[in-house]
Amino acid sequence: MIKELDLSKRYGNNTWVVITGASSGQGRDMALAFAKRNFNILMIGSKRTDETAKEIQSLHPHIKTKIIYKDFRKAFENNFFDDIQLEFDKLNTDIALLINNVGYRVGWKPYHEMPDKYIRDTIATGTIVQSKLTHMVIPFFLQRKQKGLKSGLINITAQCMHSNFLFGINNGNEISVPFLSVYEASNAFGFYHSNSIYKEYKNDFDILNITPGAVITPNTKCLSDTIFSIDSKTFVNNIIKMIGNVNGYSCAYWGHAFSTFLINFVPFIKDKILY
Repeated sequence: MIKELDLSKRYGNNTWVVITGASSGQGRDMALAFAKRNFNILMIGSKRTDETAKEIQSLHPHIKTKIIYKDFRKAFENNFFDDIQLEFDKLNTDIALLINNVGYRVGWKPYHEMPDKYIRDTIATGTIVQSKLTHMVIPFFLQRKQKGLKSGLINITAQCMHSNFLFGINNGNEISVPFLSVYEASNAFGFYHSNSIYKEYKNDFDILNITPGAVITPNTKCLSDTIFSIDSKTFVNNIIKMIGNVNGYSCAYWGHAFSTFLINFVPFIKDKILY
C-alpha cells in the first residue's frame, strides 16, 4: 500500500498546480484534490471551469484560483498559447505541477462518415496541448531544480499497450478500441510523448504517465458496466498517492493493470471486448 506524501511539503507551500480540462471529470477532481492539499490552482479550459473555481472557493476560501479560458480544439491556431505563456511567466517558478488532463473523445460508426471537424478537433486537443504545455513548463521546472525545489508532471493518457508473453507472443500487444480511431491515436501520441519525456527528464522532476482504462465520470457513465471500471474520485486519489512515490507510466489502479495482464492468457477475447 502506497502512503501519500506530504505534497505541500514536497513541492512547496503557496505554489501552483496547472490543470487542463478541470470543468468536469478527472480534471475537476484533480483541482479539488490539490486545493484540499493547499495548492493554488490555475485551470485552463472552458467557461464551465467557473463552476470548479466556485466549488474550490466555497470549500477552501484561502486557496487562490485562476482561469484561462480556452477552446482546445483551436490549439493549432497561431498565438493560441501566447496568453498561457504570459501567465506562466508571471507565476514563474511558483508553478510546481502541471497536469495534462484534457482530451476530446469522439467516435463515429463508421469512420469514413466521421465529420472532418471532429477529426481535426480530436487531434488538436489530444496531441498539441500536452506537447506544447509540457514544452512551456519544463524551463520553470529546471529553474526550480537549481533552487533545490521539486516539481511534477502528470500526463493522463490511456491503456495503449499490454505486456507480451505466453500466448501474447502470437498476438498484437496494442489495445485499440474500434470506432474511436482518432481519439485512440491521440492517446497513443500522449503515451509515447510522455514516456520519452520521462526518459529524458526523470532526474530533473517527478513524472507520471497515467494509463487508465474505464474511469467513470459524468461524461462516461456509459462505461459503468465495463469490467474493472473505477469512479473518477477514487482514481484521482490513487494518482495523488503515487505522486513523488512512483515515476514512469502506471495504470494507477490494480484493476486496469490486472486487465492488461489477463489479455496474455485470453488474447482471443480482447478484440471482442474492445469492439
